[in-house]
Parts: sequence; structure tokens; C-alpha cells
Amino acid sequence: MSIVNRDLLISADSHVAENEDLRARLPEHLRERMSLLVPGTGGDLDDETNGKIRNRSSWKKLSERDRELEFRADPSLGTDLDRRMRDMAREGVDAQVIFPNIGLNFGGSHQTREYSKTFARAYNDYVRETFAPASKRFKPAAMIPTDDIEETLAEARKCIDEGFATMFLPCVVPWQPYRLKIYDPLWSMAEEASIPLTFHVFSGNLALGGEFADPGHMSEERLALTVNQGKERVKHTEQLDTVIGMAAGMAPILELTSSGVLERHPNLRFVITESDCGWLGWVLQAMDQMQRRRHLYRSDLPLRASEYFLRQGFVTITDDPVALNNVDFTGSDCMLWGNDYPHDEGTWPESQASINAIRECLGDAADKVLHGNAADLYGFDLDYLAATHEEITSLTS
Repeated sequence: MSIVNRDLLISADSHVAENEDLRARLPEHLRERMSLLVPGTGGDLDDETNGKIRNRSSWKKLSERDRELEFRADPSLGTDLDRRMRDMAREGVDAQVIFPNIGLNFGGSHQTREYSKTFARAYNDYVRETFAPASKRFKPAAMIPTDDIEETLAEARKCIDEGFATMFLPCVVPWQPYRLKIYDPLWSMAEEASIPLTFHVFSGNLALGGEFADPGHMSEERLALTVNQGKERVKHTEQLDTVIGMAAGMAPILELTSSGVLERHPNLRFVITESDCGWLGWVLQAMDQMQRRRHLYRSDLPLRASEYFLRQGFVTITDDPVALNNVDFTGSDCMLWGNDYPHDEGTWPESQASINAIRECLGDAADKVLHGNAADLYGFDLDYLAATHEEITSLTS
């Protein structure tokens, strides 16, 4: 790989929200199940599902920076490409890998199989058509349902044939985990097409809504102890959701390394997205200890768990000094930068400090993290991005 412009930035974690156009693509009896952002109070957005409003706009008072985030100031919800590129220009971002918003929870246990497969198909058509006019700059991830393996393979084949650069799978599917060999045809399909799999946090059974943290999943007796906590309960649940949801990114690593999937499929590549990666060093050494001391891995695997991950796995980094401190152990070849546009927990439009920290820590290797690794994985044309870099940065003037 040749680095053609050190100033290039590819965000491996960006988002688009689900809008009325997407909802209209669903069969009428499923439309209300799709969560839709709607205007709330104080400039914030609520979400509406099944005709009910989830009142997020009363949770906090918005700062001026907050008002720019979470599509609060964008009526198009991320689908106006001119506006999107102007936002990218504020940080000099040349390209994005794009994931859903509330739709990350399409594979959660609260969804029906019919909804998950139908929503995934409609979403894939929606993002393919939305971003096709600027396909060299935007790479939306195809959403792949996992309940029925024949449907999984059919949607995966359709998306590969349509030119998607990556396939997005839920992090946690406890009723049909990724260690099962029924997924082998999917892994082979991804290998043959040289398409990476992406596991985005807050998806699957650890989804938005906090399967672990939400008091709504408690017994009636225990729920009765929580009902009078009001906004404090909501705030606490949100905090737990954020931490537990991000921890879900560890699950695919454990599933794929411990079960022999990566041994059987040595060319399969996968990415854990939007969890930063300060935890990665601990996970790698913990897996190796389990393999060595407690025999929790298959005894016939020739490599250490950490070796499988470092050969085939990737993680995103947004603003994580712990990850940079651990780079002697994990290396940086497995890292992709992403600013999580335009989420509250991301760094847009103030990413420069974290970008500078990556450059200061990694030196020349920072180029791989900031654009090179993403270009290799997702197929971005660096020559095109370099030739049009000034075009992007000029949008701020």
C-alpha cells in the first residue's frame, strides 16, 4: 500500500439516521415498528416507535455543541450529501464508512424475525441508493440478518453483488452464536469476495435499550422498587447502556477466535466498531490466559487467541489515550480511526486533538490508522481521495 497524502482522513465509523423514506419501504404492518427521530422540545429529537414517543428531549439541557450533534440540526437526518460533505470538511475528513443510527438494534431480542429480515433488506436498498451519487467517498455497511441462515446468505450474496464494501452483523446473537458452523458459508462468502465483516457495538442482544440495564427487564417485584426514580433512573440506565453496549464488541472476538472460525477461514477479516480500543490489550492477554491455563479454548488450535485476532481483526479508535499507551503490545496495524459522526459520544467536530495524539504517538504509522488501513479494508481509492482532498477542505470557505 502506498500512502499518497498524509493529510487524508477516512472515518471508519459514521452514521446515517432512518427517515420517512426508509419507513415507507417497509410493508404497512411493520412500519410502526421502525423507530423514527421526530422533533422534541428545546431543539432535541425524540424517537417514535409503534405510535409512542420516547421522550429523550427532556433528559438534558442542550449546549451549543449538542445542537449540532445527533442530527438535531439536520432535517435530512444525514442523507443530504452536500450538507454531509460540508460537515466532513470542518475536520478535513475525505471519506466515511457508514452505519445505521437507531437501526443498530435491528437484531435485538425484542425484534421479530420478520421485522429484522425485512428491515435489513429495506435499509440496504435505502443506503445504497442514498450514497450512490458519491460512492467513492461513502461506503455504507450492508445490514445482514442472522435468524435464518438461508436468508442470511441470500442477503449477503445480494449485497456483495451490489457492491457493498462491508457487511454489518449484530455483536451478540445468543440464540444462534457465531461459533456455530452454520455460519461457515457466510464466512467463506466474505473471504472469497474480500469483504470484511463489521460488528458495530450497541447491536444485537446488547442493543439500544439496555438488555442488561433496563429495569423493564426485571421481575414485577423488583420493578416496583424502581418506578419512582424518575429521571435519575433514566439517566442511570443510559449510563449503563453506554458502557455495556460498548463492551459487546468483545463478544465477536471471543466467538471467532475460540471456536476455530479464524483457523478454518484464515482470510476472513473483521472489525469491531465504535468502542475505542483501550480494552484490547487486556482482552488479548485474558484470552491467551484462558487458552493456556483453563483450557477454555479448543485444544487443537495451533495459534494463540491473540495471534488470530492480530492476524485478522481490527478495532476503531476515536479518542483513546489508553489504547495509544498499549500500542507496544497490540500494535497499530489493527486500528482504524473514526469520529462517530454525528453522535454525542463521538468527537466530531472537535477531533483534531485526538488526531494529533495519534500522530504524536505513532509517527509515520499514524497514516495507516487515519486512512491507510480503512482504504485497504473497505476499498477506498486513495488516489481519488488525494486528488479531491482540496475539494473537500474548500467546502469550509
